[in-house]
Amino acid sequence: MAGGPDASIQRASVEKDASFNIYETWSHLFRNFLIVALIAATTWTLVTGVRYSIKFGSDYLFTPFAELYEEKGGHGQKSLSFEGMEEISPTQTEGHSALHTDLSVEAKAEKSKEESHDLTHQAYVIFVVLLAAALIRGLLLRIPSWQTSEGDGMARSLEFFHATYESGDTKEQSRYKKPDFLQAIRRAILTSLTVGSGGSGGIEAPVVPIGECIGAGWSRLFRIPQPDDLRIYQMAGMSAAVATLLDAPMTSALFAAEIVYNARVLYRPLMYSLLGAIVAYALNNHFLNFEPLFTPRARHFSYSLKEYMEVCAIALICSAPASLGIAFLFKHLKKMIKPFPGVLRPIIGAICTGAIGLGIWFGFGLEPQHVLGVSEETIIQVMAGEGNPLLNIWWVLFLLVVAKAFATGFTLMAGGSAGALVPAMYLGGISGAAIYQTLLVLGYPLEANVAVFVVAGLASALVAVVQVPLAAIAFVMEVFGAAYGPPAIVACVLTYLFARRWKLYTLEAKTP
Repeated sequence: MAGGPDASIQRASVEKDASFNIYETWSHLFRNFLIVALIAATTWTLVTGVRYSIKFGSDYLFTPFAELYEEKGGHGQKSLSFEGMEEISPTQTEGHSALHTDLSVEAKAEKSKEESHDLTHQAYVIFVVLLAAALIRGLLLRIPSWQTSEGDGMARSLEFFHATYESGDTKEQSRYKKPDFLQAIRRAILTSLTVGSGGSGGIEAPVVPIGECIGAGWSRLFRIPQPDDLRIYQMAGMSAAVATLLDAPMTSALFAAEIVYNARVLYRPLMYSLLGAIVAYALNNHFLNFEPLFTPRARHFSYSLKEYMEVCAIALICSAPASLGIAFLFKHLKKMIKPFPGVLRPIIGAICTGAIGLGIWFGFGLEPQHVLGVSEETIIQVMAGEGNPLLNIWWVLFLLVVAKAFATGFTLMAGGSAGALVPAMYLGGISGAAIYQTLLVLGYPLEANVAVFVVAGLASALVAVVQVPLAAIAFVMEVFGAAYGPPAIVACVLTYLFARRWKLYTLEAKTP
């Protein structure tokens, strides 16, 4: 997974950047505002299409399983066994005959058998859809122009961005000779086919190249010769793409700035990134009535010293597996899949991913969506104590962490267009919840609730994997609420200081 320009190239780009010396005229400023708004609106349109196509596929595949646990007072009330029988406790009231009660029990048992049969059928439907989508992706990736859409594409976008520092102020930037709008469309199609069919991965990383391509495309159409302006359009597109998904403009702008410049923030590109993000945010809330990704329960702002110590422990325990574990696993899965012909790799990845999803369902009674697709609902349910009661058991949570890591690895290393950012947050958050439940079983007197453990693990894993501490803190405060800011700051600072070399999207400078 590691790729893109190494740290020395990113540092050199910062040193070459002279945007702080640029004083824009009113006409220049007005032009940039209009182009950035146009880039953000175009990016929002395409990414929204990706988002809804994935939602449609996920709803079709996973809704029957989600309906197993209807929310009644915030906790699942139904249970299912694979023999087709459910735990039935009929309430006998006055006037009900014993015969009526027997018929009621028999009817419920029959209904449970039908549900079990339907869900077994649906599990195999998921497997077939995964294989069909993988076959289509494999055939598309045989076409040369589609092969650059393999993987999440973020490293390639960073290479395009930093190449602008080598081209200078020429009328024809080297980026304009590379695909832009068509590449964005191809990326959108492959991402929908990968994640919408049940492949395990996030969509935040794959939309970054979509935004970069659209930014570069509009810059080419307007014949912009200045590389400084091209760069702000590329970053505005990246920021708008992420904001369309997260509905968190500050997080999106900081993410674009940190991922591009490697622990440095340049204010002119950041300001235009904020503009692109706020346009996407406004479109989300004006046209889509966007619902937040996470809606945790309210939390007080006061934390004890013991809670901060617990957060420190979670940050260190969750960050190393999320970064080193993912890198090690992905590296070996890629070696395992690479010898197969290109058209077979997506199919092999789909078979392995589907087997994991079916395995946790038939083997443990855990719905496939806990490891297939984006799986953000699992984080929500764990934080709120809703859904499958098994999500409150420590070893089940650790099982999900391992299963999700392998499912994501098989999806990405087999050429799927998906990202590792949300899976990294999943691994960190669910690991935090698993540690919380383990400590409860051991009788340790906890002061923090499970939501604090999840948020601390999630934020620390995000920092460990991509090293974007400011974006991680902003993400927690924008998405979970300001009350979770203090533990997020502690977790992110500690993780950043310990994990500076555990980066996913950059490489260390190569030695000759």
